[in-house]
This record gives sequence, structure tokens and C-alpha cells, in this order.
Amino acid sequence: MLCMEGGDDEDDLKLVQASAGLLTDLQESIPKLLWKPSKTGAAHGPVHRHVKRRDLDYVIKLIEPFQGDPQLLDTRLKHILPPIVEAYLEYIGQKLHDRRTEHIDLQIAVCAILYTLCKVRGYKIVSGFLNNEPRYLEPVLDRLDTATKAEGDQTYQWQVQYILLLWLSHLLLTPFDLASISPARRPGDGTVIPVLVGRIVELGVRLLSSSTKAQDAAATLLVRLVTRPDMLKLGLCTSLSSQLSLAMQPKLSADSTNSIYELIGPLRFYAGITMASADDRLGVADLYSNCWELSQDSSSRLADNAVAKKLFVKVFRNTAITALRAASQPSKLTGMLETSSLVEDVIEYLLSSLGDRDTPVRYAAAKALSRLVLELEPTMGHEVIQAVLDSFKEDMPRNSEALDFRTANPLKWHGLTLTLAHMLFKRSAAPAQLHDIINALVSALQFEQRTATGSSMGTNVRDSANFGLWSLSRRYTTEELLSVDTTQLKSTLAAIERQSVIQALATNLVLSSCLDPVGNIRRGSSAALQELVGRHPNKVVEGIALVQIVDYQAVGLRKRAMVDVAARAAGLDDSHMEYWNALIEGLLGWRGIGSPDVLSREAAGAALAELGTSRFDSANKVLSTVKAHLLRQREVEELHGLILALTHLLQYIEQTGSATSVVGGDQDPLTVLDIKHILTLIVDAIQKLTARVMQSELPIAIARLLAPLCKCLTETTSSEDLPIALIDTLAERLFNRYEESIQQAIPPLASAFLALKRQHTLPLGCIGPQALLQNVTVDSSKSGSLKGACGAMALGALAPLYGPGASGKFTSMIYRVLADLMDATNVDWRIVGLRALGLTIEHIGDDASYEGGLSQTLINAAHRGSNDYTIDERGDVGSLVRLQAIVLASDIFTKPVLLTQLELVEIMQADMYRLSLEKLDRVRLAAAQCCSNHLDLDNRVEDAASVSSQECVLRRLAPLTRNEPVWKHRALLEGCVSCAGTSSESLLQVSRSALVQVLGDVSTKRLTGLLTIFASIMKSLLVDNSNNMHPALELLAFLFDMQIPQRLAESDFKWLNLLSTVQKSHHKSNDIPKILAAVNVYRGMAELPSVRGEVLKKLVSMLKTNPYPRVRLSVAEALYVMTKDEILKGKDWMKPTSANRDIVKQLQERYVGG
Repeated sequence: MLCMEGGDDEDDLKLVQASAGLLTDLQESIPKLLWKPSKTGAAHGPVHRHVKRRDLDYVIKLIEPFQGDPQLLDTRLKHILPPIVEAYLEYIGQKLHDRRTEHIDLQIAVCAILYTLCKVRGYKIVSGFLNNEPRYLEPVLDRLDTATKAEGDQTYQWQVQYILLLWLSHLLLTPFDLASISPARRPGDGTVIPVLVGRIVELGVRLLSSSTKAQDAAATLLVRLVTRPDMLKLGLCTSLSSQLSLAMQPKLSADSTNSIYELIGPLRFYAGITMASADDRLGVADLYSNCWELSQDSSSRLADNAVAKKLFVKVFRNTAITALRAASQPSKLTGMLETSSLVEDVIEYLLSSLGDRDTPVRYAAAKALSRLVLELEPTMGHEVIQAVLDSFKEDMPRNSEALDFRTANPLKWHGLTLTLAHMLFKRSAAPAQLHDIINALVSALQFEQRTATGSSMGTNVRDSANFGLWSLSRRYTTEELLSVDTTQLKSTLAAIERQSVIQALATNLVLSSCLDPVGNIRRGSSAALQELVGRHPNKVVEGIALVQIVDYQAVGLRKRAMVDVAARAAGLDDSHMEYWNALIEGLLGWRGIGSPDVLSREAAGAALAELGTSRFDSANKVLSTVKAHLLRQREVEELHGLILALTHLLQYIEQTGSATSVVGGDQDPLTVLDIKHILTLIVDAIQKLTARVMQSELPIAIARLLAPLCKCLTETTSSEDLPIALIDTLAERLFNRYEESIQQAIPPLASAFLALKRQHTLPLGCIGPQALLQNVTVDSSKSGSLKGACGAMALGALAPLYGPGASGKFTSMIYRVLADLMDATNVDWRIVGLRALGLTIEHIGDDASYEGGLSQTLINAAHRGSNDYTIDERGDVGSLVRLQAIVLASDIFTKPVLLTQLELVEIMQADMYRLSLEKLDRVRLAAAQCCSNHLDLDNRVEDAASVSSQECVLRRLAPLTRNEPVWKHRALLEGCVSCAGTSSESLLQVSRSALVQVLGDVSTKRLTGLLTIFASIMKSLLVDNSNNMHPALELLAFLFDMQIPQRLAESDFKWLNLLSTVQKSHHKSNDIPKILAAVNVYRGMAELPSVRGEVLKKLVSMLKTNPYPRVRLSVAEALYVMTKDEILKGKDWMKPTSANRDIVKQLQERYVGG
């Protein structure tokens, strides 16, 4: 939850800040897109016929960011839209061209821009800027007709249809009869309609079955057409409705192969007709009867379609409202109202739709009921609202005083709550019903239900409750709200009963703002709280200060809302502590410790501790409350949350040094007996929990609890009834765990438990050295398991505590066992061993007595870890060991008592210098930071970028230019093998460049010494059979390419020894990249007169015997570079060796000598 919150506020702010620049760019880009440059000094030249796709995409990308705050467009629409309309009208005045081009037609570009603006700002706003001169009716209609028949990019074609349909709808507002624009025709039924109207109807009906938004625009167009006065005289609405109804009948069957949109289109038209009708002249009664029959047919294809059901709701709502408004006018519709139960049927249908599975249907039904109630007589409206209120109770337990939503229908609750919210917004509800409405909204604000998989199903219910409370605060007066009796309110909060209704609502909104798991709900509650305080001044305790604290932006992050905002809000009311008490209760509920996600429960625990420390003596109250909840039977999530809360509280008690006044005594909030009961409950719960649950966060919370619990028990004077056996049981279970998070909690637990046992002179039991040594030895020998790793951490933490300093009886044995973990086949055990060894030296002071052998054990372990290059299916897992070895080395460097043996210290320093040039970024950074902190104090390191620059590598290699010990030069060159041999391209470039710069500046004598060291490194790699031989060869080949070793061609450097090492490096090797790197080295060594003959001999031999075609090809290329022998050209060296046997023989005679 936490990781998903917090970005919306920043995005909104960034949009506001960037809006001016975006709008300016948009205003400047549109004329360039639409018009050619003027050659006569006019504002613009002729209109473009085509535009580039990238230019269109750029303009659209400038508009789309405003979807978050579309009102920002309003100030510039008058400058943006007219040029677009003008350009299009000029364009349609030109002849159509069918020229093929990769660019986009201007019509498509204009419609794409207008559609984007409609999507962002709304089609009604954009339509107002479209030209409505009647002379453009036929040209736009012609373009629409062409667009419906065009074949092209469907991404844009439906946008063209949508915009042109909207434009036609706007043009139909012309006050002239359409017969004056085009001549009339007489269809078969004898009705005289203009030709233009016939074309519009034909196109509208055709696009009414579209699966895109063009369907909406087509329905709007047809409604606008048939409701014109001249068309009403012709009866076009009735005839078109009948035509569509007849066309629908054969398509309703479930076996029909027609598109569902062919049925939805007519329904959308019917909804528009009923919306536009003020009486029955448009045949609303017949439309209602037709739609009612369709809605009741369960076998119809429309029965389960969400869009169809939403349109049915609109048709029924509009029909009922029209009938009620026109009740005094005689018509077929008013006759239905008098002779049938039209209104009652509609209300019943809407009420049943409130629980529909599709959200759009519930939204439509809720709005429909709120509008319909306004038209009803007060008595009947009261009954409808009461029916909604009674529906809340249908799925709730009848004999339970507490809120229990386990059997409630969340979909129905959402619809009901949304209905109440809309009714309040329209002030449909009478003040006499407010107490029941408020009761329902407060309950809905706390609605939470989980699926079998643990996901929440109450978010939309709480969101609707926020809207309802906001509407209530806005639409009803203070006097009306204060008249509500708070004793009739149901709430989970005991403190609510004695408050006024306004204060009760404020308290509930504070809870929701601070504790709700969903960010939008918290923000909605904050907005409702602000409305409540602003509309009803001086009725909420510290109201102004409260809304400043529980701010819309402040509650964006859940942890901040639960801990910081809640603590500040709780501190406002010192007299009655209403917010404090309510927040404590809320944190102990489903929004706090009962939350399904771990991070929220951790935040709840921290919040309880924060509230417990916010005022004098509040820790005792919170501790008592948490204890009381903990001693009851709990779900695993609640148990985890309560343990976390108790841990935070005990840690605070420990920090303040008040343990003796809170824990232990019979009169204290947490007695020894209480602790015993709590630990018994935890032990019982662990035994009952499944393996899956035990892999969760519960064991971590238990480990974190035991440490402060042991420290508090240490302060007690009596050892009677101490729950030592229970702690032993839990500790022993935890020591058998392996999770890294538990490993981190083990050291303080082990130390505190040892102190507790020593304080009361009790046997050490599971934390005794013999028991831990035996367990670690046995567990680490199991190669496939890390079980018992936490026992090694306990052993490391307790090693210096068993005796004074580091000279206890079992100290050397502990160090040996932990160091032996470096021999484990499981890489994770090696990491644990290094981590545990680091714990052994945490408490060693400068004056501690420390045996030299133990210092050697520590440094040797760090050295072995620094050279761990294990690779498995996961990759370079040895890098994890190297990282932990760097941490151990850093700890050793901080203890002068461990640095007395110079040879050992130099080994460790060499490892750090080498790893500071490691190819892996995280290892290189960690080692460089270690060097920066303890060795090269002038070279500061901050991040990975700072150790990946050429300047940094140059500083690292600077000792190569000075008279430094050989071990340091060797370490740096070994590091160069890693970073300058084979690494990422960027690191390879900077490290090689730095190395060439350093070696290019040194004297010949120093270069001889450095190259001798490098040859020694390669020889040792040969002996160790290391994976680093390939990068060493690559680096050596690069140095030859840079002509660095050639400076020593006439020196006494032992080239033959280096050549022998290179030859042995790939002897009988199957590693082709390594062999190719060796060939590159040979190419460079051939430039040395002292070994040229041996090199040629080796290459000719490889050409003759090497089984790999790629290698033979590379060898042939190298020989040609060295000899320029034409015999090597024009041959396919990828063929088998037998194919070029004669040529190889000639090469042997020429360069090898027979």
C-alpha cells in the first residue's frame, strides 16, 4: 500500500507549474501544423493537405497531460480551437485528392486533435467552438459520408466519424427549416422529408451500430434531428423509433450472430429521446413500454450487458420524470401514469439495480433515484428514502450491536450509499430522516470486507460515504444537523455517544483520513472534514487547527497519515482526549493492527507507540489496552499487529528508563503474569499456524518483541514466575530460522536474554555456548539448507559476552566454528559466517585483551570472503560473499586492537584495494568506501557514479607511479584485470584509458617492475585455475595494442616466461573467447624480436591442430598481420584442417623450419 501512494499530489503540482509552457507551445504549434508559411505577409498561407505524423503526435502529447486538471485549458481554448475550425473549413472547400502519401490527411489530423480536446475537456465545451453556419451542413455531411466508406488507419477513422457527427449535431441547431436547405422527397410511406434529412438519417442509423464513441455521437445527432420543430411536424421521431425497434427484434436472440452494438445503438437513441422530451409528443410512452419489455426478458442478449442496463435505467428515469412533470397534460403517457404503476415499477427497478454487479449500472441507478425523489410528493419521497435505508439492514446480523459486514453485499452497499450521497447532494432527504442517513453513512465509512484471497471489497463503499458526508455538510444547516440525536448513531467508537452529531462526524472523518488503507479515501475524508468544519463553524473541537493538520496533501502517504498526522491530531484536545481515544480504538481495529498488509500493521504499531508517548502517563493506558486485546483470541494479522505495537511501546519504555514503573509489579500495566500469558498465547499460536503463515512476518515480530521484553524483565527484582521456559521455547525456534530479517533481530534478543538469565542466575539453556556451537556445526554441514543460520548470528553476538573482552573460555572455539563456515558449500552460510564474525567484534574496546590467533582468524576469514568468486545458476553469487567480507574488513579497521600484526593487515588492505577496482558496481563502491574511510582518507566516495569515472580510476591507480610496496601494486593490477579486462563497456573504456595514461607516464624501470608483477599474477591465475585468466589475457592484449609492453622489447624482461604462461593458459581449453584473447596476445608479442619465432611456431601449430573454426580464422588473420604472407589470403579457414593442409605445410617450412 505504502509504495503505491504519494505520487498524485506531486503530479498535480507539476502540471500546474508546467501548464503555461505547455499551452504556449500548443498555441504556437497548431498553426504550424495546419497552415503553410505565408509568402505575402499574411497571418498564414494556404492550408496543408497532409501533416507529418510526428508533428500530430507532438500536438496531441501537449494536450493529454491536462486530463488531470482540464480547466487549465479554458483560458486558451478561444485561441486554440478557432484556427483548427477555420483550417478545416478551408480544407473541405477544396477538391478531394487520392494521392498516396505516408503523411496524414489534414482531416484526420484535425479530427484527432478535436477528439483529444473532447476527451480532455468534454465534447459539449468543444462543440461550442464549432462553426454552425447552415452553408456548411452539406459539405460536412459529404465528408462524413466519404469517411464512413474510407478504408485506412482505423485508429483515426472512428475519430473522424465521431467529430463530424458532433459537428453535424451542432449544425442542426440552425433555426431554418431543413426543407429550405435541400428539396423534399416523398418516400414510400407518403411522408415528405428533405433529401438532406434522409441522408443524415441514413448515416446516423448506419453509425448507430458502431463499436466506438461514434455511436454516442450518432445517437446525439439523431436525437438532435428528430427533436427539431420541423421534424416533429413530419413525425420523424415516431417513424425512426419504430424502424429501429423492428430492426432490433431478430437480433435479440442469444443465437444471433449480429454485433451487440446493433442493439445498444437504438437504446442509446431511446435514452436521448426520453431525455429531450418534455411531454409525450416524441412517443415516450411507446419507447418506455418497448424498453420495459426488453429489460424483463432474461433470455435476451441485453440481459447481462452493463451498457444496456445502464441505458434502461436512463430511459425509465427520464420516462418517470417526464410523466410526473406532465401529469396535468392529457396524453398516452399520463394515462399510463394513472392506470398503471409506472412510477412504482421504475422505483422498484432502480432499487434492484443498486446491487447490480456492474459499477456503471449502480452509478446510473443511484443518480436516477436521487433525481426521481425530487419529483415525487414528500410522502412518497420519504418512503423511497426509507426503502433505501431499510435495504442496508437486509444482509446485516440482526442481533449484533457491533458492525459486522461479513454477510453484507458490498455491491449493494455501494449502490445504496451512493444513492444517499446523491440524495443529500440534491437535498432530496428531509431533515427528519437525517439520523438514519447519518447512521448509514457512518457505517459505510467503516465498511470493509475481504475476499478469500484477502483483497479488499469495501473501497468504493467508503468512497461513496465520503461523498455523502461532504454533501451532508454542504447542503444542510447547522441547526438541522444539531437536531439529530447522537444516541441513535451506531459506531465502533465508544467515545462518539456523548458528542454532538457534527463532532461525531468530525471524529469519524479524522479516523478515516488518518487510518484508511486507500489514499483516495483518506483524501476524500479530509475534504469532507474541511467542508464540515467550514460550513459549521465553532462546532468541532479545535476545528481550524484540525483541518490544517488533517490536510488533503498531508494524508497522501499512509505511514505519514497514521503516525505523524494522527499524533498531531490526537494532541489537539487535551481536555476530553476525544481524538486520542478514537484513534487508539481505530488503530486497534481493521484499519490498524488488523490490516491485511504488513507495512500498514507496522505503521499501526508505530502509531500506537507514538500516541502512547504523546502525553503524560498515556503509555500506561495504551499498554493496558494493547495487552487486553492481545490476551484475547486473535487472527494471525491482528496477532502480528499487536505484537508490533507492544514491541514499539516496550522500546519506548526502555529508552525512557521507566521499565520499573510500567512492567513487572502486580499493580503495573504489564505484570509478569501478563507477560507469561502473552508468551503462552504466542507459543500456542505458533504451534497451530501453518507452515505458510510461519514463513510470513510473524516470526520477525516475535523476535523483535522478545528483546525489549527480556530487558524489561531484567529490571524486575524477583525471579519467581519468570516465563523463562516460554522464552527459551521461542528463542530456540527462532535460532532455527534463516530469514535475513530475523537474523537482524537475533543479536539484541540473544544479548538481552543472556542478561536476563545472568541477572537471575539461571541456566543458559539454548543460548549457552555448547548448545549453540553444536547446533551451528550440525546445521552448517547440511549443504542444501540454511536452517539454523540465526543460531550462528546468536553465537556471534554472544561470543564477547560469555567472558571479559574476547578471552572467554569458549571464545577461540566460537571463532573457529564461525570461521569454518567459509568452507561451507552453501554460499549463504559463508555470508552468515562473515556476518556473525562481525558481531563478535562490535563490543570490543581499544583496551580489550585479544589473542593474536583470533585476530588472524578474523582477517583470514575476511580474506577468503574477498576472494570468493563462486558462480552458479544465479550468476556471480560470490559477489554477495565479497560484499559481506568488505563489511567485516571495515569493522576490523575500526578496532586498533586487531591491527597489531602488520602482515595480516596488509593482506586485508590489498583485498580492499583490489576490490575497489572490481567490475561489479556494488562491490566496487563498497570497497572504495572502505578504502576512503580507513585507508585513503583523501579520496571521498559517495555513490556508484563516483567510482565509475576516469578521474576516480586515475586516483586509485596513482600508487602505481610511486614507490609503494609490491603488495599494493599487485593488488591494484589484480583489480585492473577485473575492471579493464572484461566488464561493462563504459567501465571498460574509462579504466583502460586511465591505465594507459598511468603506464604511459612511468619510467621504463618501473614499467618493467609492474609488468613483472602482472606476469606473476597471470602465473598465479594459472595455478589457481581461476576464471580471471580470460580477462587477464584481454587486458594484456589491449596493452600490446597500445604499444605499452613493446617499450621493454630491448630490456631484460623475461618474455619467454610470459609466453609460456600464455601458452599454458589455453592448453587443451574449450573456452573459445579465452583462446581468441590468447591469439590477440600472440599478435602483440610477435612484435618482440626475442620471442617472435616462438610465437610464429605456436600460431602455425594452432592453425594445424586447433579444432575450432573461429580460432583457426583468428589465427590466420593474426599470421597475416604479422607476416603479410599472400598465401594466407583467399582461403576459407573455417573449413576442416584437412582442407588447408598443404598451405599449413608451406607455412611450417617458411616460419618454423621443416
